Amino acid sequence: MQGSSPVGSGSGAAPRYRHEIESDVSISGRIHFPDDARIDGQLRGEIRADALLVIGETARLEATVSARVLLVYGNLQGNVLRSGSVELYPSSHVAGDIEATSLVVHEGASFDGFAWVGTERRTDRPRKPASRHAAV
Repeated sequence: MQGSSPVGSGSGAAPRYRHEIESDVSISGRIHFPDDARIDGQLRGEIRADALLVIGETARLEATVSARVLLVYGNLQGNVLRSGSVELYPSSHVAGDIEATSLVVHEGASFDGFAWVGTERRTDRPRKPASRHAAV
């Protein structure tokens, strides 16, 4: 699948991404990534990725996110909407709801929210309880 993996140099070097936001960068607003992207900095707003989006370990996001493939290693406060596959790694902290066709939560990941997983879009949302928390 074109656009679903990092751009490699072929020499065994660390993968590069078509779009990158480094750890010393802070952005507010709406961002659209048409190709693979990685965020290691701070971002507040809305993010849409048509391909792979990696939220790196140093990333701090307060955002609504939509991506074909989302890999979370850092911190995300906000909802993940209408996404394909979502994977939360041990270093990740997600506070928000996730709507995706598939979801993997690795041991050690922190997830505080509701998840709707499958190919059918949910139109009925359950009422949120007064207290909710799930850590794996």
